[in-house]
Amino acid sequence: MGFFKQVEGEAAIVIINGVFKQVDIYERDGNLYAKTAGGFVRLMADGSTSKAKMSLNYMSWNGKLLRDSWGRLCTSDAPGAKPLEAPKAQLLLGSSAE
Repeated sequence: MGFFKQVEGEAAIVIINGVFKQVDIYERDGNLYAKTAGGFVRLMADGSTSKAKMSLNYMSWNGKLLRDSWGRLCTSDAPGAKPLEAPKAQLLLGSSAE
C-alpha cells in the first residue's frame, strides 16, 4: 500500500449535493481518487463515487481510461485493469474521448 500521489495536470469536476466543484485527481496503488475537503474519494467507471451524494461529472485524463473488475477507475498499474468502454469513457471525458 502506497500513499496518495497527485496526477500532474489532471482534474475532475464532481457534483456534491447539486454543487459543482473542481478537484485534483490522485492515484494510489493504481486506483484513481478525487481530493475533497478532508480526504480522498474513489472514482467509479459509471460516474459514481465512494461518497454518498457525490458524483463524477467530468474529468481530464491523458491516455485511455481503465477500470478494474469492480468498476473502479484505475491506471494500468492496477491488477486486472481493462480499457473502459468507449461510450462510458466519452461520458466522463466529453467529446474528446477516443
